[in-house]
Amino acid sequence: MGSNVPEDRLTEQLFLDYSIRDIQQGRFGSANDPWAPLYVDAIRDGRYGDAVWARYHIGADVENDIVDDSSNMTVLEVIREDALSYRVSSPEEYFKAVSFYLGTSKNDGHPDVLDIICNLDEREIAEMEAKKKKENQVDV
Repeated sequence: MGSNVPEDRLTEQLFLDYSIRDIQQGRFGSANDPWAPLYVDAIRDGRYGDAVWARYHIGADVENDIVDDSSNMTVLEVIREDALSYRVSSPEEYFKAVSFYLGTSKNDGHPDVLDIICNLDEREIAEMEAKKKKENQVDV
């Protein structure tokens, strides 16, 4: 299984929002090695859970599975929070992403990542909707 997405386009716009070409051209610097090559290889191999996992390490300062500047949240907790936010704020794009991830390779090393993205708890969705509604009322 491999990715048929052109390397200058996004594979999936919510969780895989770096193109392969951006990574190869060093847009994010070399400080993210080994994550950048892992991201590229995972996308090319259709291992989208691995790609999302690498993406969150490229885009954040992660130490001992804790994302810096995230109130001591783990990478998986940040992914869940983002998935909930997308589900509430951009449901059409969220469901496109969920549909896309159904095509991941059986060789994916992080099926737990895709499980978190694709199987959100209804209670958590309701809590995120209430949070977003409250934020929107404050912004008005």
